[in-house]
Amino acid sequence: MGLFHVSARLTGPTGRRATLELLVDTGATLLVVPRPLADHLELTVQRTQPVQIAGGRREIWPIAEVRLAVDGGEVTTPCFVAPDGPALLGAVALESLFLAVDPVAKRLVPVEGFVGPCARLSGGRR
Repeated sequence: MGLFHVSARLTGPTGRRATLELLVDTGATLLVVPRPLADHLELTVQRTQPVQIAGGRREIWPIAEVRLAVDGGEVTTPCFVAPDGPALLGAVALESLFLAVDPVAKRLVPVEGFVGPCARLSGGRR
């Protein structure tokens, strides 16, 4: 898949904001925010998680939450706080925004939500 960027706005828990270009990376699990940007947004680390970085190296990265606005949609999403590198838009954030990647046109496209057959059960029946 070809790489491309999208404009986004990130808002931290204290209301500090940043508008930036995110590199769309469906291979990344979460949104990735470099440490300097996380510090600017005053993100609060909630836990840590082992990650495997491209090339196979394993590290433990902090996870915080941030408000993300992309293509008219807005959600609060978990994010990895990376020591450095680019800001990445990963799969969880894309799915939370109900967006998918059009790799040919190099753009994001809206998608419908999906609920499996168990959602048909009603009235507490199982």
